[in-house]
Amino acid sequence: MTTFPLSLRALGARRLLLPGITLLLAACSGSGNETQIAAKVNKGEISIHQVQTVLQRQPRQIANDPSERATARVLEVLIDQELAAQAGADIGLDKDPRVVQAIEAARRELVARAYQERTAEKVVGPSSDEIDRYYDEHPELFAQRKLYVLRETGFDPEANVATVQSVVERAGSLEEIEKGLRDARVRFSGRALAHAAEDLPLDVLRRVASLGVGQSAMVSAPGATRIFTVLQALDAPVDRRTASGAIGAYLLNERKGTAVSAEMRRLRDGARIEYVGNFAAGAAGAASAAAR
Repeated sequence: MTTFPLSLRALGARRLLLPGITLLLAACSGSGNETQIAAKVNKGEISIHQVQTVLQRQPRQIANDPSERATARVLEVLIDQELAAQAGADIGLDKDPRVVQAIEAARRELVARAYQERTAEKVVGPSSDEIDRYYDEHPELFAQRKLYVLRETGFDPEANVATVQSVVERAGSLEEIEKGLRDARVRFSGRALAHAAEDLPLDVLRRVASLGVGQSAMVSAPGATRIFTVLQALDAPVDRRTASGAIGAYLLNERKGTAVSAEMRRLRDGARIEYVGNFAAGAAGAASAAAR
């Protein structure tokens, strides 16, 4: 599903807001060796970096809250967390096997994520020609973009798909489709959807974009096939200049995902992996799925 305009807005909000947060934290931190400390809690400390890390994971909260309040709230949460951690350590919870396992699992996840992020950082962004080509190849998303009101009709997954397809092809309206399904004794249900073009899965959008108002088409998807009827379609084109930034971000993210997947396949190919006991059954299929 292509949703890069929303992702780009979130990214833009983070870029705009985080520099202000960083300056605010620096201004509140004093001078000398304590410039990197946000608070002292008993014998422990909470660093400015810890506060920044939490804020970076919550761009939506920052966008909806003034910088000072967001920073203060995060710091108070970290103070409570530090107090609880100190109290837990005092009674030996840091040595509890379940806690030790959770810490190790978190460490492994963070190191793995950092490695994948470093792999992604090496990816080069798309050229202007590539951005232009993507714009031209997807008129349904840009030059011919529309806002759609659709009727999505789902039917019994045990129904004969060929029978349903025949009903859709013969029908001239949504009412005729529903009558045909009833006559064929196919159970169905429907709902109305209002979406911009970029909010629809590409396989759905490609079919819907070729339809006129009142026309219907069947679209197959993993685990389900749906009938989509166009109830309304309003022109809402996006020009090349406006779309270029979003396209560039989308293509870059797509390349990063491809690079990480390729690196994980390389690591698997070079590793000695042996499944033991009950996990040996079906291991080949699971490994293939994980690599994909």
